Amino acid sequence: MTTSFSFSSFGSKLVLCLIVASLMTPSTSNPLAKVCIRSKNPKFCLQVLDQYTYSSPYELTQEAINLALTSAYETTDKIHTFLDQTKNHDLEVIYNKCLHYYQTAIDVLNGANDQFLKDSLYSAVKFAGKRAQEDAFLCEHAFQSIAGYVYDSTLTKDNENLGIFGSIVMSAVDLLYNSTSVKNSM
Repeated sequence: MTTSFSFSSFGSKLVLCLIVASLMTPSTSNPLAKVCIRSKNPKFCLQVLDQYTYSSPYELTQEAINLALTSAYETTDKIHTFLDQTKNHDLEVIYNKCLHYYQTAIDVLNGANDQFLKDSLYSAVKFAGKRAQEDAFLCEHAFQSIAGYVYDSTLTKDNENLGIFGSIVMSAVDLLYNSTSVKNSM
């Protein structure tokens, strides 16, 4: 009798644990949750994308690209301001490197938005997201690129954000690809 009581008690605890675990696991039944759970920062992703309505993975991918572009353009404006204000030659070199990286990210993201997404060239869209991540990383590390000096980055948060937006683009286009693959195979 003691054995069945402890088994029953164990079984109840196991069921309770499974219920709690299922409630704690993020839902991936909606496209936004599927995209954000795979991004570099799911909480940030949900905060920025949850304010929009999406009727399709295509629209979600398009919005992810637009947000990445907005972030890159805003940072480019900030870099121009820093360039106008600095008198330090080394910082001018660093800011010009960052300006180049951000302009490259903008060019690739614009290509993804204007052409690749419309033509269903999803690997090119994914490359644009990856390129945005890489350019943000390269800009951040440009502050340590001057031999003998290490400068505090004035763009850390901007670089982090562009990196996250790049990961959101990559995740969104994966969802889009998978949703069109399923339709095409039916």
